[in-house]
Amino acid sequence: SSREADGVTTLEFKRKLAACEQKDRSIEEGTTRIIFSYNDNDPISESEHHLAKHQVSGRVSINLLSGTGNVGPAPANHTQLKFNLLNPNVSIPATPTTYWCSPFKFPVLQNEAHIIRFDPVIEKNHEELVHRILIYQCTDDIEPFLGVSWDCDNPPDNLPGQVRGCRGSTVVTAWAIGGAGVSFPSNVGLPMSGATGAQYVLMETHYNNVLRRSTYVDSSGMDVYYTPTKRQYDGAILEIGHSVSPYLLIPPGVSDVKLQNTCPGLCTQSGLPSGGVNVFATMLHSHTVGTGVWVEHIRNKTKLPNIDQNYNYDFNFQDIVLLKNEVNILPGDDIQVFCRYDTTDRKTATIGGEGTLDEMCLAFLFVYPKPTMATCFSQISIDRLFFGYIASAIKAGYYVSTVNDSADEATRTEQFRTDLRGIDFSSPASIQQWRDNYLANKWRDYECTFNSIGHSTWGHGGGTMLEDIVDTTPTPGPTGPCVGITERPYLTAATARPDMTATTVVPDMTTAGPSMTAATAASGSAVGLASRFILIAIACIMACTVVG
Repeated sequence: SSREADGVTTLEFKRKLAACEQKDRSIEEGTTRIIFSYNDNDPISESEHHLAKHQVSGRVSINLLSGTGNVGPAPANHTQLKFNLLNPNVSIPATPTTYWCSPFKFPVLQNEAHIIRFDPVIEKNHEELVHRILIYQCTDDIEPFLGVSWDCDNPPDNLPGQVRGCRGSTVVTAWAIGGAGVSFPSNVGLPMSGATGAQYVLMETHYNNVLRRSTYVDSSGMDVYYTPTKRQYDGAILEIGHSVSPYLLIPPGVSDVKLQNTCPGLCTQSGLPSGGVNVFATMLHSHTVGTGVWVEHIRNKTKLPNIDQNYNYDFNFQDIVLLKNEVNILPGDDIQVFCRYDTTDRKTATIGGEGTLDEMCLAFLFVYPKPTMATCFSQISIDRLFFGYIASAIKAGYYVSTVNDSADEATRTEQFRTDLRGIDFSSPASIQQWRDNYLANKWRDYECTFNSIGHSTWGHGGGTMLEDIVDTTPTPGPTGPCVGITERPYLTAATARPDMTATTVVPDMTTAGPSMTAATAASGSAVGLASRFILIAIACIMACTVVG
């Protein structure tokens, strides 16, 4: 169907959520890549033979099932106030990766208040430059350093000691490229001011200057909304996954590599309240060779439904996703973050690190009530890495060490990173040696940190082994022919603008049948838009069946 109103032309179409043909793809949770095309001219007749060829085409990533509606109005009974945290016109270095650190002080209030919403403020034309923003809570008084900002890493000891202690501590909020802001549930807020709320914070901005331009000056940051009326629960963010370290190692030329990272029950047992925490939103994070990220939930060696999953991960679209149903994590549960990588286009090894061409594997879980645990990371056991994998690689001639033991720590670390990137993966035997001695190694180190300063727990193992897990979760929806499939709902897609920058999609549970209804709309005059949006609708149908 189609309609025109107030200068907006809307066309609707349907397709089944389940795959209907051999080359079809089911529409699932996570990222869907939509292709589009349009022409500004009206067709000379309604015949399909008179549709002009498209003038504009492109591709956009969206969450078809969960939508992008993360920001909503404040509750009517709450006063909503706002302040911002903006970088102070930073001259971005002409290097591919820069992490910039800016300290801030929240408004001084008489009583503790609640933060209820964050919106990214990305400077115009810097959408590709600003890759990620993390805001950390500081436990020290950093008043003397307000109004100053630094390159976080260059040189390695660039940050003053009190400010350096903020970095990597409790995450207040997170945002990444392509994402929108986030509003918290009406009964949840992040504590600020008062006796226990955040007062000082450090904003860490990751700039991805792939063109190495020296003319960028940036003042991006965050808008922060808060209410003086405290809500029922204090919220928090749990950061879980692989430690940001070079111990994450992937050879070049391999596809579909799956990396498991476990937050063991030993950490959740001591780090969560007795009733557990409820996850209401997630942000999954990897870098450019990441193709999938998902978070599994294990209780008493039984696999529960995934907390979240994105099997079609897009580095340029890392949105915060509000879960349709909150997930309760109890003390003693294991949380496993999996990342899938494809390095078929790379010639040298990929290692973990902060650079865009390095890799990460992280999940940011937005939870309430606030737990004592703030982070939970794992990695291959250091003993097994050095005395197992690296020792066998040296013996086989794949690895050559250049580390100078008498050098300072920063130099030794960089030398080690260079050695890992230089591993000779030119032979199938070297890749098999990596699979046998690194990828298949079940021994993991873990570290869970808590909100009290200096309080962390280290250990080895502690997580449920994959072979011990009983998987009772239902098989995903049908992917074969649609004959006889009746249980899958329709999907309604609303508002897709001409530049395809936003699409809102909501399930339509009132219509029986395994289909999707998509409505494509644009602002502007209705004259001349008919053919352009017929072509967009056709392109979207093709995208849903081919691109997925």
